[in-house]
Amino acid sequence: MQHIDRFAYANRLTRLHPAYKVGCSALALVLCLGVPHPAAGLSVLAAMLMLAIAWAGLPSAFVLKLALGEASFLALGVLGVAVSVSTSASAMPNVRMGPLWFSVSPDTLWTASVLFARALGGAAAMNFLALTTPVVAIVDLLRALRVPALLIDLMTLIYRFTFTLFDSFGRMTLAHEVRLGFRDGRRSLRSAADIGANLFVEAFRRSRRLDLALQGRGWDGALRVLPHAYDHPRWLNRGAR
Repeated sequence: MQHIDRFAYANRLTRLHPAYKVGCSALALVLCLGVPHPAAGLSVLAAMLMLAIAWAGLPSAFVLKLALGEASFLALGVLGVAVSVSTSASAMPNVRMGPLWFSVSPDTLWTASVLFARALGGAAAMNFLALTTPVVAIVDLLRALRVPALLIDLMTLIYRFTFTLFDSFGRMTLAHEVRLGFRDGRRSLRSAADIGANLFVEAFRRSRRLDLALQGRGWDGALRVLPHAYDHPRWLNRGAR
């Protein structure tokens, strides 16, 4: 997650207005969900990868590794759609494992392939948005769209605390590892329980400190930040002239 946040601030499209990137990702999602064919999802996947690598200048190794990890996870998820399980043999080719029969039909394979392509294309679209658009830019766009300030503030605080808790979790895990807290199963369970309890306490303490800091700066219930200046595509500027 930290790599994704770092790339969001260090790519060729960082200063591009977020509306264009959100619109591109939204259009890709609509195409994936609206066209019930695997070719649509795979086309979106190829287009998003090309935009992320060639247009945004992101490292191809990281982008492809991220897509491959998501594809592996989705493949395991759609496996239950492609394979049917029953207690009796069917007319379709099947394999028996104990009291259960596993079979695959053309219909289930087609459904699984459509679902896999749709999900992978949608994930690629969201990856493009996350890897090229900082959260502050998305916040600016949400404010321009007049999204309720409470939802924007909650999103901002949750995003900020995610990295804070990840940092605390890493330090706590390292502290237990150097004390051989994960030497065996029993110690691992105890260490995991200690980390979970301490992480909850740490989150509460940090939230209290943040609340005190905001009140000390005259917080009135809304987080106000200065808007950023963004660029627009060159072809759009030439058309306006």
